[in-house]
Amino acid sequence: MSTIDRVRYYDGEFLRAFDFSDEQTYHMEMRRRLNRYLHLYGIGQGLQLSEDIQGTIHEVSILPGFAIDAFGREIYVFAPYTFGDADIANNRISQTGNYDVWLHYSKTPSTPPSSGYAACNQSNQYTRWAESFSVTLLASPSTPVPDPQFSDDDTDNPAQDGVAVLLGTVLVNPTSATQQFSNPNPAPDPGLKYLGVIAQRIQAPIPYDPTQGTPPPFSFVNANLPVAPNTPLSPPVSLEILPNIFADQNLIVGPDFILTGTATTPVTITPNTTGNNFGNVKIASDLFVQGNIYQNIPDAKGNPNWLGVSQYLQQLLPQFLPDILVTPAPVNVAPAPTSSPGPFTTQAAAITLTSTKLQTVKNVSATAAIAGFQFTPGVDVSQVELFITNVAATPGPAANQCTVTITYTVNPIPATKVSPVSFYYTVTAVCYPL
Repeated sequence: MSTIDRVRYYDGEFLRAFDFSDEQTYHMEMRRRLNRYLHLYGIGQGLQLSEDIQGTIHEVSILPGFAIDAFGREIYVFAPYTFGDADIANNRISQTGNYDVWLHYSKTPSTPPSSGYAACNQSNQYTRWAESFSVTLLASPSTPVPDPQFSDDDTDNPAQDGVAVLLGTVLVNPTSATQQFSNPNPAPDPGLKYLGVIAQRIQAPIPYDPTQGTPPPFSFVNANLPVAPNTPLSPPVSLEILPNIFADQNLIVGPDFILTGTATTPVTITPNTTGNNFGNVKIASDLFVQGNIYQNIPDAKGNPNWLGVSQYLQQLLPQFLPDILVTPAPVNVAPAPTSSPGPFTTQAAAITLTSTKLQTVKNVSATAAIAGFQFTPGVDVSQVELFITNVAATPGPAANQCTVTITYTVNPIPATKVSPVSFYYTVTAVCYPL
């Protein structure tokens, strides 16, 4: 089909039945094309599968409702449709099991001509098409007919195209006297489809310019008097969506802003999110939250553990804050090999500190100071000279430990003294988790 033909009348034209049929076909097909190309097909209202139990007798019915199939044909169910023996026979069901319930558009000729007005040599003389529905039960899970493509011709023959709308599943026991049909369930996602809209833009009926007025008609901070929360109709410049919203990919609120940067002005994102092509949100301005914000922090076993902002920060901050460790330690100075004072000697002492707050120590800075001396009686204090010349700190040996090594210089202690001189130093180590 390369064109759409519409009936054109002129005075004195000889009209036959097919001219009027073409007139109706044009309007019907244009309406269905609008349904087909502007909407996503599916259930528009009702059509739930409902079970009625009276004692031991179970009945399952399709409740009244409305749907549009993939060819844009409207399907109406005006009264509850209760399954029965005819459905088992028509669908040739012989085995007990779950069956998918498919709703089809159907039409049958009806209303014969008034008495005396029928042609004697013609068959199939009906004056109306009765548009209704039919139900097909297929063993679950069943395979739907592929959706028609844009290039596919419109059809008004449901028996030929097989297009239908899936309503759900029902348990069928063809041999039961009381529970032939029971346990109805909605079709699993993504089988169950409801009507949608194919559109790139959605706009409220009343135009809105946020730069008009001071404050503007819609005030995000509720600056209009009297001060009250905004509603979809106060002022009437908003869209109301009921009841929930699912965005399959990403959400951008306000004007988009660039995250990737350029060659001359690179932008760093830590942790990197370039691999996340869906589930992201960008907000061009402020975010106000009256409730809480939660972050999933899995426990040691990997189980989900959702924490509010305050609880999350309490757990998160210790991972970034340093742990300050202060520890005194003694050092015994070895005696000199001779009894006479000689040149200064350099020695070292190390101590290992353990953090109880950090799981991992990545960097350490430390200082040390002499805190006290202890001399053997008889040692001439004036002969002792002691200096701390260097303090070095490294992570380890364990993940939550650090090692601090001091280098000190001391003049030799006379060997005639049996006990060496000892001193105490205090180490202050700042352990960083990053």
